[in-house]
This record gives sequence, structure tokens and C-alpha cells, in this order.
Amino acid sequence: MIRRSSAFCSAGFTLIEVVITLIVIGALATIGATLMSRGFLSYFVGREIARDDAQGRLALERMARELRTVRGTAAGDLNIGVANQITMADLDGNLIVYRRNAGTSQLERSQDNGVSYQPLADNVSTLTISYLQNDGTTATAVAANVYYITVLLTIVTSNVNLTYRSTFKPAVF
Repeated sequence: MIRRSSAFCSAGFTLIEVVITLIVIGALATIGATLMSRGFLSYFVGREIARDDAQGRLALERMARELRTVRGTAAGDLNIGVANQITMADLDGNLIVYRRNAGTSQLERSQDNGVSYQPLADNVSTLTISYLQNDGTTATAVAANVYYITVLLTIVTSNVNLTYRSTFKPAVF
């Protein structure tokens, strides 16, 4: 007769070993998921910052380039009467309007005296245009006294708050 040994035969894992293995794997998976989540978040925030920065810089540069070509301060060549909007006639006589559309939060440009507008930048929270006399510090509300134009543009999204400022002297003054 064959006698079996009463010693326990270890042919698998114990319950304690399985539970500890699952806890370690769960902890490693949580750490990995957190790292990947932060990596994706950093990528998306960086992409948003780069997009908004490019829009703001390009829009301000275009405004500055065109506002430097104001034909003059005669009636109809420069209209500074509307807050946060400027209407000007360039050297070719085209009436160009820049404004912030409060409904869409866009910086817009019109080349047909405000009949139709094209967006230049999104998420524009403020557009402030100020006009200075030839001393560079005294503000003016009369187009004939404008010597410098200062444009302040702020872009705000959930992760971005960018402010751009440019002061320039139109070429014809």
C-alpha cells in the first residue's frame, strides 16, 4: 500500500501572495496613469498657450503694420471716436476698421469700412487703443493731435492669460 505524505504540497500561490501581487500591480498602474495624465495635460496646455500666443502676436503685428500707414489726420482718415475701435484710411484710401466683437470675443478687421469683418484672433478679452500727443504721455481725444498710438490686447482662456502691448508712431505724422 502506498502511503501519502501528510505534508502540504505547494502546487500554486497562496491567497496572500495573490492579494499582495494585485495590490502592487494596482499601485504601479495608478502611478503610471497619473504620470500619463499629467503628460497629456501638459501637452494640451502647451498647445493652447502656443496657439493663443501666435494669434495674439500676429494680430497685434498686423494692426501695428497697417496703423503705421495711416494716410493722415484729416477728417475721415483717422476716426478715434468709438471706444476700443479704430477706423483709418491707409495710403491707398482703403477704410480699415479694427474692433473687438464682444459677442464672439474676437479681434476683427474690416477692409470695407465696417460692412463685413474677418476674425484675426479668438478669446480676446480686452482691446484698448489709446492715443498720445507728441510728448508721448498726454492722451488725446482729437484725431488731429494723435502722434502715437498704443494698442493693448489681452487674450484669456482657461489656461492662458496673455497681454500684448505696442506703441508706435504712424509714418505720416
